[in-house]
Amino acid sequence: MRFFFRTAASIVGTAALLGAILALVLHFWPGTDRITVAAAAVSPVLLVACIALAVVCLLYVRALLRLVLAVAVAAAGIWVQAPLWRGEPAPTGQALTVLTANIQVGAGDADALAKLVRDNRVDVLAVLEVTDEAAQRIEASSIATDLPHSFVRSAALADGTALYSRHPLKSTGVVPGFVMNALTAVATVPGRGDVQLFALHPVPPLDAGAWDSELRRIGALLQGVPEGRPVVALGDYNATYDHVRFRSLLTGGYRDAGQLAGAGWLPTYPTDKAYPPVVGIDHVLLRGLGAASVSGHEVPGADHRAVLARVG
Repeated sequence: MRFFFRTAASIVGTAALLGAILALVLHFWPGTDRITVAAAAVSPVLLVACIALAVVCLLYVRALLRLVLAVAVAAAGIWVQAPLWRGEPAPTGQALTVLTANIQVGAGDADALAKLVRDNRVDVLAVLEVTDEAAQRIEASSIATDLPHSFVRSAALADGTALYSRHPLKSTGVVPGFVMNALTAVATVPGRGDVQLFALHPVPPLDAGAWDSELRRIGALLQGVPEGRPVVALGDYNATYDHVRFRSLLTGGYRDAGQLAGAGWLPTYPTDKAYPPVVGIDHVLLRGLGAASVSGHEVPGADHRAVLARVG
């Protein structure tokens, strides 16, 4: 019986070690097929689970060489994720608080969202999946008072998007070429001047080709903003830090606010399941600004956590 358990532990431990190596490889895998894109999204969870299982099993059978390899893979995984935790010094410029929230086809609680805005004195709010009815509920809430300047393009299903601002908006527009409405505007912020805003919602990788194409289009859009103008690009990117395509957006001076703030792993989706959120697909991208803090917040009725960032 003991021989059976040792054999089984050896096989399971080796399989788990191979799974951990695969999870690490997925972080760097540039492919855009649906399976690898989905797997890359959960690769940190897969890596931790596989390493834990591998260490337990390989310790049981005293497989020292494989244990050393497991430790090396774990160290590589820590190195890969370390930029999310490291952070940079908090900015000292004019503070700006921004919030992005996907409200699940208009089902999110508008009053809860309004309370989040008021309690945190939010300056800019991006809302994704805004239906006509949801836009009316938001308009009837305190958001209309706290953030009196808005650019709203509500739509059926998940296509609607809205921007709300404490400060005046100009140069508003719908960015062409996206399935779900992508919005742009320029906010005139006291002490800061013009700040370019985006509310973005590329398609999920159910069609990996379309997903890749829209993320590439976002990259071109961000790089097209005139140099010297601060940028805040909020949204549900349907991509995580572990996707090569998402990390390709972090060029030309663009950074993820969570990474700048050292917020660590910040899963935001899904919040409507029996298990906790496992992927971080909601982001605030910045150029010309730093981030003091980034945090996730529940919005009843929505399947995403809202992401709040204090930038400056």
